Parts: sequence; C-alpha cells; structure tokens
Amino acid sequence: QYFLPNVQTRLNKVTRNDDGGEADAPDGCLSTFLHPGRPSGEMNGRYLSDKECDAARIYVLLNCEEIQQFIP
Repeated sequence: QYFLPNVQTRLNKVTRNDDGGEADAPDGCLSTFLHPGRPSGEMNGRYLSDKECDAARIYVLLNCEEIQQFIP
C-alpha cells in the first residue's frame, strides 16, 4: 500500500450513505434492519395502500431470522 491508512482511496472509501453513525444494532433491532439501503434511481414517491402496507409488513417479518422460531 502506498498511502497511510488514514488517506482515503477508492479501495477504502466509505459508502455513499454512510453517515458515520453506530454500526452495531441497538437492543431490540431485528437483523432485517441492519442492512443499509441505497437508492437505485430517480425518486418516484407514493404512499402504500393499507393492503400493500400489510403485505410489506408480513413479508419483512416472515423473512426475519429472529421470528422464525415462532412460525409453525
């Protein structure tokens, strides 16, 4: 390595959405929410219907490792 560890290069650059906040999960945080999200294009905002919101909530919970023990 040519540079000191504190010199930013393309190989050690922090990710675009890294705000420098705490990386560890706070108590009670589900593993699903530990992964950072990134935008993937132009914003197209809209509100979810109640049915869509319920479907999204169920999808997230069913794919969360911590609650698998409660699903028959």
